Amino acid sequence: MSDTGLEQLAKLSGASADRVEELLSLLKAPDSLTHLVLVMSNLQRALNAIQEVKGLRENPEEGGEVEGKESLLNYLPLIGQLVTSVEASDAYSFPDEWLDRSGKQRGIINDHPEWAMLILTPGSECYDHGGYWQHTGVVMACSAIQRRRHQERIGSEITAACRDIRTIGQGKKPLSLLEKVDTDITLEGYYQKHLLEGEGEGDEVREPLAGIELLVRKVLSLKGKTREGGGGGGRSGRLVERQVVLPDGDDEDREGPEVSVRFSESIGDEQSQGRQRTAGLHPKETQKLRAVSFTESKALPTLGFDLRDLIRRQKSRIQNISQSNQRLSYRYASLGRVELAMAAELAFQLFTGRGRFEQRDTEGVYAGLLLLLVIWLGRPVEQLLGMRVYNHQGELPKHRKEVLAFLIDEHAFVLPIPTPEWRNSLQDDAKTLLYTAGASTPALVDDVIVVASPVRIGKFISNLGLARKGRAKYRELFPEHRREAIESAMRAAVSKANRAHRMRLTPLRISQALFDEIVDHSSDWVDAYLLTGQRFTIADVAAHYYSVPAGYLEALYHDAAVSLRNSIYKYLSVDEKNYYTFQQPVSNSGDHGSKLNLKPMLLTRLVKHLKNDLRAAKRLAPGEESWRKVHNHYVAYMAFWILFATGYRAVNDLVFRWREIDFDTGFLVISDKDDEAMSQARVVWLLPEVLEQLRCYAYHLEVLQARLYQRNSLYEHLDAVLSEPRPNVPLLFFISDNWQMVQLSPENLRQQVPIFTLPINASRHYLRSTLRAEGARGELVNAFLGHAQQGQEPFGGFSTLSPVEMFRELAPILSKMRREAGWTVQQGLADV
Repeated sequence: MSDTGLEQLAKLSGASADRVEELLSLLKAPDSLTHLVLVMSNLQRALNAIQEVKGLRENPEEGGEVEGKESLLNYLPLIGQLVTSVEASDAYSFPDEWLDRSGKQRGIINDHPEWAMLILTPGSECYDHGGYWQHTGVVMACSAIQRRRHQERIGSEITAACRDIRTIGQGKKPLSLLEKVDTDITLEGYYQKHLLEGEGEGDEVREPLAGIELLVRKVLSLKGKTREGGGGGGRSGRLVERQVVLPDGDDEDREGPEVSVRFSESIGDEQSQGRQRTAGLHPKETQKLRAVSFTESKALPTLGFDLRDLIRRQKSRIQNISQSNQRLSYRYASLGRVELAMAAELAFQLFTGRGRFEQRDTEGVYAGLLLLLVIWLGRPVEQLLGMRVYNHQGELPKHRKEVLAFLIDEHAFVLPIPTPEWRNSLQDDAKTLLYTAGASTPALVDDVIVVASPVRIGKFISNLGLARKGRAKYRELFPEHRREAIESAMRAAVSKANRAHRMRLTPLRISQALFDEIVDHSSDWVDAYLLTGQRFTIADVAAHYYSVPAGYLEALYHDAAVSLRNSIYKYLSVDEKNYYTFQQPVSNSGDHGSKLNLKPMLLTRLVKHLKNDLRAAKRLAPGEESWRKVHNHYVAYMAFWILFATGYRAVNDLVFRWREIDFDTGFLVISDKDDEAMSQARVVWLLPEVLEQLRCYAYHLEVLQARLYQRNSLYEHLDAVLSEPRPNVPLLFFISDNWQMVQLSPENLRQQVPIFTLPINASRHYLRSTLRAEGARGELVNAFLGHAQQGQEPFGGFSTLSPVEMFRELAPILSKMRREAGWTVQQGLADV
């Protein structure tokens, strides 16, 4: 507010301008002072309501004394003077917005929650409800205390509390939630009686008043921005671990948790903090759980950690779905066949100048052809505008990366297949292993596939009379200097059709019709991404692990394009005898996609090598050194089996813990590359043979511990691994030359098996490609490898996929892959 405005208010109220400014700052008032009289009079009613309750009056007065500043209740006389003097003054002497009694918030809710909460006209249902004003007064007084602690910066608990009051005042929540407060109650008693479901401290929060509960609880516990209190700010993320100890197993009346759980809490990144703010929690105060799986008994196993904040955040969490980051079925409705038929007819009329386009501009013929290509190639418009025309395949350049073209003689499209870039080029020894020993086909990193056109595109192109560009062997289908005008003409024609037929056609929606058709045939977004170039995060990431034969892509394009053509022609009354009968002129060969194109032969040879190393170590003379070698080769064998059986990411520690395995069901929780909300954690299923291998490994450790009892540090680690309940120490580990436990990392595993020169994550490349080749649905493969994104999480609230159904379908395929690779249960030292 301007100094002139402050002076004017100070003169009317008889107080100093500084004191008026302090009050407005404490209320987080907008600079324009919208609804001044209305808000001030309502604030006066609220403060008078708690002034009558001695206990409620004392708490804010005590908590408000920060750095010698007064509490909000001490400003009550000034508030009364402002209301009286402004109402008595000539309204024309103030700006119009000062005296607006319309009751409209005008967009100030987020920035000024207290101010917006008090915009309440006398016609409201709650205006004469005494309890409503008592609760409003508590929220205002507590908000002022928190603003002092936050150094007058807004805290999310203030927003949450004010939102609760505002929604009740607007009638969105029942007024009965705000019961009348007893005249002798204290703030602590108010918290117990009005904000909790029961009488005890451990009772649940009244969910409709969760924001008020959070605000009052912070005031009572003297919490500022952080969990420990204080101003906060500028603190780095921290990790806190709490160990829940299992009670005595012989106790018949168990009161503790049934399993031992370590809760790891950490402060999230800026995006996570923003989500918490939206849910009414301050990001510097609330910590997030990394592991939330536990079993509750009579004694709360999470003693020392308040789960109410976490539960509230989970219930109110808002997930952003970015248009550029996701290709989700509910982002927009897919076009129906009638709409696509209309688009095809529109393209034909625009090209020929018939129907509504008899008076078209000079770019109309090109615009019609562009729209036809949008339908039948499904490519983004910017790619199609750069399309070339060659006479025959022999004129194609040697390096064809990103070449999109049409071949006149073959009447076929040349489609560039996007290839994920590998961060580091493969070394020579890795290539030898991959191609020579593994019989892999080198991935075509800059090639294309040639697919016959299912519609008569050549007839349209031949009518254009295209000129050759310089000495080049190709002609530009759309002249470069006219491309902008061609695209504008195409979009204008689509808009004209929309107005005429009340449709919502757009080039983007039309281009993604073929994408959806391909997905219907293959169930995999990655296949559609490779064939259409419609790029988004989940498909791009999954394609990094995907190798697919060119012949498969060729057949998939034809199946989808012919299916789309036949369904559209039915609505255009095209007789089936007039359908274009095409033939595939070129045989496409090679594999597209990941450079780590693992074939089953390579895995079979790796398994044999690991078994031979283990058997050779067992044949050594008994002794500590031979036992150490047996253990290391045994662990290497198990680690590779787990990697190739689960798709575990080789980020750092390759292995999981005992506590993450459910031996009854075979389910394993993997959180190998996760965020603070655990949105990327996933469930995989372990084959019965893998579970049996883990049991044999436990017997192996018992034998090893008995033989190495003189190695104290190693003995203690083995004892921790074997202790019950399942410990939190690493399950798999190597033993170094100096008899120390060595964590299982990608580098250590590569040193143990030097013959395997490929990246450790090659197992994920093998799994995705092989599972898809065996007929597993793309949705299941993505969920199995942890490629599901927000909005499509398996087993989430909107998912129809259950773990049991998922792995019932995958189990036969995984079992077949195990048998073909040669993985079998090994005994380790237990049978020596």
